Parts: sequence; structure tokens; C-alpha cells
Amino acid sequence: EIKQLKLVLESAEAKEKEREWLSNQSQGDLDDNKLVDSVAGEKLVYRKRGEPDKKFGIRQRLPKRILFALDTSASMARGNGFDARLDRMVQSVILVIEAMKGYEGKFDYSFVGHSGSGAPLEILNFGNKPPKKETVEDIVDKLYSLSVSASQGDNTLLATEWAIKSVTSEEADDYFVIVVSDANLGRYNVSPAEFGEKLTIDDRVNGFAVFIAEPGATEWLQRHIPHGRGIACMKPSALPNIFKDILSSSLDR
Repeated sequence: EIKQLKLVLESAEAKEKEREWLSNQSQGDLDDNKLVDSVAGEKLVYRKRGEPDKKFGIRQRLPKRILFALDTSASMARGNGFDARLDRMVQSVILVIEAMKGYEGKFDYSFVGHSGSGAPLEILNFGNKPPKKETVEDIVDKLYSLSVSASQGDNTLLATEWAIKSVTSEEADDYFVIVVSDANLGRYNVSPAEFGEKLTIDDRVNGFAVFIAEPGATEWLQRHIPHGRGIACMKPSALPNIFKDILSSSLDR
């Protein structure tokens, strides 16, 4: 899985395209190099400022920023003995960390938690890469301890709103936010429409919500979140592949 995600990251192209003069246009400013052609009746003798077609291998000036808002609620710890939901989320985090090694110039990423205890709960900040072995172990320990000690309640909306603002706080080639939730939102009167609005409030950001472990609530939320933004994960064991698929589909745009 790490090797597959590395292939996805390797193939990601720069989104940014510098504006330049485009020749052979049917309108715009008359191209001085086309004066003779103009007299001869040629139509494509103008030039204008614009973005050229993306070229293979275009240099990426800034990294893509990816923020993962992870569910560290008490229900993640309670349900872990039943379906290993917390274990799978931790494995997904390790997958991302290992796959990102060597791509620090192309990607910058961060992990935060959200639960009844608050949001955001600091786990790993932007710019702190690649993490040392001790740091990764600390991240794993923190994910478990945050969930085990979490207060009752839900701050998914707060975490999503904060994540959208945080990921765009610095200039980047592209922006991604992936919110993970065990879909226990209806209990706290969080509607899919409200969640979807928070997730898509900034059109610069590729925002996704991954709902795990609660089939009924997950399907309900996925149907009401904007198309393609809500992903149901019926089996927590599929979570690492879902992370990979999200990045693969988004980075290939």
C-alpha cells in the first residue's frame, strides 16, 4: 500500500500554470511576428495573455497542502474492540507518513484530531517532515490517548471549518482537507447539509469527508453531502485504500 501511494504522489503534476503570451490566436493583440501573414489574409495572427496547456513535467513551485482532521472521539475507542476502527485509522496515518517520505518538496501535510474534548487537537503540524521514528511513535500514542480520554460530544463542524481556513493560510500549489468521522453526527444534531456547507465553503479546497463504521448513518450522510465529497467506509479495514483513492483521484485532475 505504501508503494502504491508513492506512485500516486510521484505522478502528481503541478496545478499552477504561469500566464504567458499565447500565439496563433484569432483575437487579441496583433503579433508583430505575424505582420506579413496578416497582410496575406491569415486569421491566426494575434496573441494574448493566458495559461498554456499543462506540459508534462512542469515544475511545481509550491507544495500541495493536505490537512487530515481525524476522529479521536470516545466512540472511536469504544468501537475499536468491535471493528478495529481506531486501529485502521492509525494504520492509515502511518501509511501517509511513510509514503510522503522523499516528497517534502511536493507535499506538506498535517494531522489534527477532533472530539468532544475540542478541535483542533494538535497531532502533527505542517512543515515538520519527515517525522523521525520517535515522532511517529508519539503520533500513534497520541491518537490512542486522545480517543481514550475524550469527553462526550462532537466538534466535527468546528474541525472542518478550522481545517479549511488553516490549509489555505499559506500559498500552495493546491489544497486538500480530508475529514474522518465515525458518522455519529445525528446524535449531536449535525445535519449533512450543514456539514457539506462547511466542507465546500472555499472552492480552492478539495474537501472530502470519510464516514466509517456506522452503516445507517454513513449512507444517510453520503447521500446528502455534495456528490463525490462524502465517502462511505463500511469496513474500517478499507480506510487506508480510501485515503489512497482520494489522493489518486484528486491529484490526477
